Amino acid sequence: MRAGKIHSSYKAGGDWERDLFIESSRFAASAGAGVIAAKAGIAIFMFATPVGWAAVIAGGLLIAGTAAVSIAADRHFEKNGELYYDNIMGALSK
Repeated sequence: MRAGKIHSSYKAGGDWERDLFIESSRFAASAGAGVIAAKAGIAIFMFATPVGWAAVIAGGLLIAGTAAVSIAADRHFEKNGELYYDNIMGALSK
């Protein structure tokens, strides 16, 4: 879906480089945030003493939390990606 958006922008003569930056930033941020959240959850889970139902609940919360963090990072870069791109390109052109 992300690649299709970039390809459509390229074909339409749009600013596809900007779209590429935004979409790749969104992907990297959400994947990175998900990995960090998952590792933190695993570390907490490993030190949990009462296993059983507490582990099942913790696992469910870990999955939900990981998804929430990943979605939040994706939305942040979706909203602010153009600003970041403009700032980077402005700094490089000086």
